[in-house]
Parts: sequence; C-alpha cells; structure tokens
Amino acid sequence: MTQLESPRQAAKRQHILDVATEMFLEDGYAGVSVDGLIARIGGSKRTFYAYFGGKDGLFAAIIARLCEEIVNPLTHMDLKRKPLREALLTIAETFLDVVLAPRTTALHRLIVAEAPRAPEAARSFFEAAPGTAYRCLSEYFTWAERAGLVAPGNAERRAVIFLDALTGKFQLQCLLGLVESPSQSERRLLIEEAIAIFIDGLEP
Repeated sequence: MTQLESPRQAAKRQHILDVATEMFLEDGYAGVSVDGLIARIGGSKRTFYAYFGGKDGLFAAIIARLCEEIVNPLTHMDLKRKPLREALLTIAETFLDVVLAPRTTALHRLIVAEAPRAPEAARSFFEAAPGTAYRCLSEYFTWAERAGLVAPGNAERRAVIFLDALTGKFQLQCLLGLVESPSQSERRLLIEEAIAIFIDGLEP
C-alpha cells in the first residue's frame, strides 16, 4: 500500500492484481485487454489507469509480484555449515519444487513469449528463479571450499552446473505441456544421481 492509498484503495488494487494475474497466466499478454479486465472486475478505466498507468504497468506489477512469490522458498533455505550432501539435497529439492510448480511454469511461458518486448520482466524472472538459487549454492560452495569440504574451484560455475543438471528434461516437458509435473520419485532419483556424481567430482 502506498502512502496515499486508503485501505479500500489498497484492497481494490490488490483485487485487480489478483484477477489480472490469473488472466495473464492463462491467456498470455496478448490475450488480456483492459476492457476485458474491467468487464471481469468491475469499476472504471479511470481507476485502473490511476493505479497502473496502463496495461504495461499492470504487467510489470504482476511480474514483480510473481517473482517475489516464487523466490520465497529459495530465500528461506539455510545451507550454512551443512555437510555437502545435506546442502545439495536441500537446495535440489527446493529448487525443483520452485521451478516445476505449475504457476512457475505458466509464468515461464509468459516471460519467454514477452521477453523481446519486456526485457526487464525477463531479467527479473531470471534473477528470481534460477538466479537466487545459483547465488545461494555459490555462496555455500565458497564456504565449503574454505572449510575443506570440497576441492578448490569456481563456486559460481559449480552452482550453475549442478542446478542446471536437475532441470533440463523435466522443465522442458512441463513447459511443453507433456507432463504437468514429474513425480516425487522421479525427482528423487535424479537428485540422488546428480548428488552422487557431484560429490565424487568435488572430493578434496
């Protein structure tokens, strides 16, 4: 809520965001019109433009909100001082839960479709989903190297290699609509294999 918004105005703005978010995720940017949104939520165009300045302003607000939503589990991980295997398991499970969630998949499709037109939204999405996970794991690898748990190496590259090894097939299948989401057993088998390979390669 901004300083100038009353509780009623803040609630109205939130309602517009709630409804518009689902419309954008279901129909894409091109499939949503201001007239269509107003027809669903009621109110006036004047109110809508006062809140968001237009469709692009609404889109930017929705992307910022969704990025904050999906990144939340990643920012609440605690990898500090964990043994290597435990740290890799924690981030792998959390990362897959985030990137393979149906809502994240819908946002991913929307961002890819609109990236040429809205590069800032694309950058925000990258920084929120993979970017946060890369940073968290990179910070852990830096600590683990100092603690003698892993051989010296580039922490950032290691983080990217490990996390990207988890997503390829599963994420592409979800984005293409071939599966809604892989089972927990499928995820666990991939995670365990990736961890085993990685730990062998990182032994000091």
